Amino acid sequence: MAGLVLLGLASAVLAEPVLGDVLFERKTKGEEDFPPAIFSHWNHRVKFKCYVCHNKTVGFEMKAGSAKITMALIDDKKYCGVCHKGQPAFGVGFESCSRCHRK
Repeated sequence: MAGLVLLGLASAVLAEPVLGDVLFERKTKGEEDFPPAIFSHWNHRVKFKCYVCHNKTVGFEMKAGSAKITMALIDDKKYCGVCHKGQPAFGVGFESCSRCHRK
């Protein structure tokens, strides 16, 4: 039972954007009802060095807004999909939308 309470508290903490988070504004028309993705830069930065994501292979430049990320590119193992296609991080799919797309 205590584990469920802690899990609930962790989810509540993750739901609120914090300083350093990156908000990926949607550019596609007709998807206004679906919230934009919030990237937890701090969570990733604690675990990895900058060059893990900011390199030519993954594609993130050091300037916010420079990456034109789409779900199709993530499914093709580009950008976030390099890690978030099941290995080493959680997979991207309908069951995990709210981990990134939060109001």
